[in-house]
Parts: sequence; C-alpha cells; structure tokens
Amino acid sequence: MASDVEGKIYLKYWVDTKEERVVMAESSGDFINVLFSFLTLPLGTIIRLGNRLDQRVDLGCINHLYESIEKLESDVFWNNICKKMLLSPRNPLEGSCQRLKVKVDDTEPTKYYMCHNCLKKGSNELLLSSFIDVKCKCGTLMRKEIDMVEEAAGDNGVFVKGDAKFLIYDDLTVLRSSPSESIKPPLKFGYTEFKNMKEKYLDRNEILIILKQALTSKSPLTDVLVKMGEPKPQNCFLPDMSSSDSKDFVQIKVIVRKSNNRILFVEADGDFVDFLASILTTPLGSILNLSEDILSLGSIRNLYQSVKNLDSSWFIESSKKSLLNPKVNPHFGCVRNLLNVSQDVVSEYWYGLGVMKDGKGHVLWEKKMISKKQDMLQNPKAIKLLDPRSSDGVRKHEVGFMKRPCLFVMSDDLKVLPMTTTSSIPGPFMKGVPLDDLKEHLVKMRKPQALNLLRASLTSNKDAFTRSLFFLLMKWQFQRFIPFGRCVQ
Repeated sequence: MASDVEGKIYLKYWVDTKEERVVMAESSGDFINVLFSFLTLPLGTIIRLGNRLDQRVDLGCINHLYESIEKLESDVFWNNICKKMLLSPRNPLEGSCQRLKVKVDDTEPTKYYMCHNCLKKGSNELLLSSFIDVKCKCGTLMRKEIDMVEEAAGDNGVFVKGDAKFLIYDDLTVLRSSPSESIKPPLKFGYTEFKNMKEKYLDRNEILIILKQALTSKSPLTDVLVKMGEPKPQNCFLPDMSSSDSKDFVQIKVIVRKSNNRILFVEADGDFVDFLASILTTPLGSILNLSEDILSLGSIRNLYQSVKNLDSSWFIESSKKSLLNPKVNPHFGCVRNLLNVSQDVVSEYWYGLGVMKDGKGHVLWEKKMISKKQDMLQNPKAIKLLDPRSSDGVRKHEVGFMKRPCLFVMSDDLKVLPMTTTSSIPGPFMKGVPLDDLKEHLVKMRKPQALNLLRASLTSNKDAFTRSLFFLLMKWQFQRFIPFGRCVQ
C-alpha cells in the first residue's frame, strides 16, 4: 500500500475483533506530527474547527464562552480586530504546522501589512501589522501587503523526524517503535500472534474527529477506526485547595442563590473578562503545562505525557520544548492573566531588499520584503510589529480585548453579557428567582482560583464558577447567620 497519497496519512493498525477495539497502531512521523500538533491548537481554534465541520467539540463551558464572544456587539471591544482575534486565534507554532502533511488548523496564514504613505515618504520609523487596516501612527490605514522571506525548513519532519516509526495505543500514548514495545499491547489483551492487521488512509475530517474524541474519550482510535459513537465523558479535575497572598488579583462580585448554595451569576469588569476571553487564545499544550497532574481531558494528557517521555533525539531541534509549552501567540494574551500563561516573545522584524539568485549567481528577482533574520535582506532596517489592539499609541500596550470602562455579567456556565445602561439586573439569569434568595460576595481571584475555574470550565458544560469556588460556597454557607454581611476574600 503506498504511503504518499496527497492530503491523507497512511496508518497501519491491529484490531481485537472480539472486543471491537484497536490494540495498537504503527505510523511514520507524519501521523505523529499531526497528533502532536493538537497541543499547539488554541481552544478557540478547536471550537471553531468543530463548528465548521458540524462536529461540535465538547470542551465543557468553553463552548458557551466562545458562543458568547461571538454574539457580543463590536462596541464592547477596543476595535473590530479584537473579536476576530478571539474567535480565530493564531497558532503560536503556525510556521511548523503549515508544513504538516495534513493541516488540521485551517486558520488563514498570517499576512503582513505596512503603511503605503510611510513607505512612500521614506519614514525613519516604519511599522508593521499582522492585520489589515490597523491605523499607522501617521493616521493612514495599513493596507500594503508585504512578503516575508524565511529560512528554508528541513524536509525530515516537523516536530519529530518524518522517517521514524512510532507505536500509538488506543488512548493516544505514543512510543518509539521497537520489537520489545510492539509485543506489549497484544500480550496485554491475550494475543499470541499478530492478526487482524488493517490499513487505512486518514483524511483531514477523520483526523479532526480523532481530535474531537480525544478531548473526552479514552479510546479515540477505536471510536474512529472501529465503532464510531459518542463517548461517555471521561473528564474530571481535582480542585486546588491552596491559597495565595499574591498581589496580582482581579476582584469579581459573586451572586449566590441561598436556597441551593449555587452561584447564579458573576459581575466583573473588563480585566476579568479579558482573562476569561484569553482562555480561547491559549493552546492545549500550555494548559496541560499548567494542569497536567490534576486535569484529566480524555486522551490529551496521554499525548502530552508522550511528548515528555520520548527521547529528545527523536524531535527536530527544540520542538519538544515548544510542544510542552507552545505559549500564546504574541499580542493574543492580556496583561491581567491570572494564570501567568507565557506569551511568546515578539520577534524582531527587518525591512530590506530580498534577492533571489540561481545556481550560477544570476539575480532572478529582487524586491522589498520583511524577515525575522537580519542577514536575509540587503540594507535591512529594523521595524516594529504593532499590537493591533492598541496600535495608535493612545492606549497602554497589550491592554487587552475589552473596552474600558465596561461591566459584564457571566452565568455559571460562562455565558457572557455586557451590563446594559438601561438595567443592571441580568434578566436571562434571574428567571423565577426571588430577590430575597440572593446573597452577594466579593472575591479576589488569584492564580489558584483561576486555575480551578479553567479546569472546571474544561471538564463540565455547567457550574464552572460553582465547582471552582465550592470551598468558598461552603464557607459562606456556614457564615449565613451574619446578617447583611459581605464576605471579602
């Protein structure tokens, strides 16, 4: 069976026909590179990919968060670009993922723009934008697309070496292929010889379904290759009970329904909603880097652990480190990030003359281009990449996504609504609830509480605030004998 069908990846796997399950699979690095690329996908991208293919991805309350951001009017954001950044966040390892044999992420590749007016005048301070129609310091919209010249990538793989062989278990545990490793799964399930070997080409849709199943199922390969079905949720989290005296916190107002000791809704300003929305721009690998030991997310943790356990010699350059913590794409984070998720460093950019020559040294073409490598251009000049959310210099750099001042209300399952000027009562969350059944508390959200909220949001499609702050709810319940008091944390 040939292994070079365009747009598909060849996979060899063994099936236990009695139990109807995949025992194990074997593949080249091409398939492993695609599997490992799951870790580079921001959560917002995963939701969007599922919606586009009518394969709704179950990411707990993150689905509600994404849909809420999608429905928000543009006037609550700093500008029109902010909403696009949250709904279609860029992959921090975009350059590598563009070289995959099957591209899972269909986000439009980054394009770069400069100001035609400043170029024409020969300005000494040139600016660069990764979005069209960002306002230059001179007041002109940046619309002149400029090509990027980059170093040629190697042809032996993306994250792992393409000609290497690997074993994949049903739960996405990945091991190097060797005789000693290949006999373990069959022996575990009572096999004495290899039988029922099958072969298949996987296309992009099937790989996307593996991603979908991997987020909730412990057997995504069986789900896709043998018996397709909706898995029972396998996600859970252990709340972090630790406290923190960190000075970095965001205060929110929590409204609790006394009769059932559950959080009805939360009020917060733009700082907290920036943090919440920035979860959509955070890659899976960075989330596992924060929560690997206490977050079960289908089979994704096994995939992450496999990257950890595989010898570094099987990876291309520093790709192992990048997969374990892909970081957030530059300018796609926020200042008040309670989780302290690393944001990738903004690269240096250079503008100059790009020249292409043939093997004999004859110039084929030359034109003005940009590059991240100074020595790839003639007469290079340093240029600055703008934050599209605060490009005009009036607002603080990397202020976030939401306009200030602006207040929001959030339901327990992360539905977000702006506080209107006509009413401060969030009607959608108050139906049938008597006012005397409510209690108000102020909470200082620090990293432990933010981590609990993230984990609860990923592992359940409801009660994110109630589950993450349950220890405070228990404390407040015992303090109910204090009349008219507010509990400040």
